[in-house]
Amino acid sequence: MSDRHISQHFETLAIHAGNTADPLTGAVVPPIYQVSTYKQDGVGGLRGGYEYSRSANPTRTALEENLAALEGGVRGLAFASGLAAEDCLLRTLLSPGDHVVIPNDAYGGTFRLFAKVVSRWGVEWSVADTSDPAAVRAAITPKTKAVWVETPPTRCSASPTSRPSRRWRGTRAPGSSSTTPSPRRTSSSRWRSARTSSCTR
Repeated sequence: MSDRHISQHFETLAIHAGNTADPLTGAVVPPIYQVSTYKQDGVGGLRGGYEYSRSANPTRTALEENLAALEGGVRGLAFASGLAAEDCLLRTLLSPGDHVVIPNDAYGGTFRLFAKVVSRWGVEWSVADTSDPAAVRAAITPKTKAVWVETPPTRCSASPTSRPSRRWRGTRAPGSSSTTPSPRRTSSSRWRSARTSSCTR
């Protein structure tokens, strides 16, 4: 997210973040690039960082920059599905022996991801009512690396006022089934936050 986006309102960011005029035509909305391969100027000589659409695409870059600005994040990543985003986040964040607290009303796909995939990596998980800060506190262990929070089913997000423990420094990883990001920000420097949003429903 650029410095010029920090002071802009959510509505302004939704329209302008990631949208730069096309340098070739001057179009104010980025065109949709439907190509699979980009010309290179020699081995490793990428133009704008693009080689294959499966790794990067100017249209997806515009979306990712927009989502990062809307979420107040440093970087946004777009995936083909919400579960692909969750899987990438968990593989980046967790190591064998780590523990995660997941909500008792987790999306079925999230539950299966923990039960059938993540547990095979040697990552432990337990279930808690994430609308109850005391239940979350009780579920946290010395190995807890993240508290997974999902909305809208969850009535209580792990905000600075409902922080599970002052001694615990993990990651709050809220997932969302909403179709658009919301102007919620993590306002406490004690939390590292990663957020997934699914636009498939």
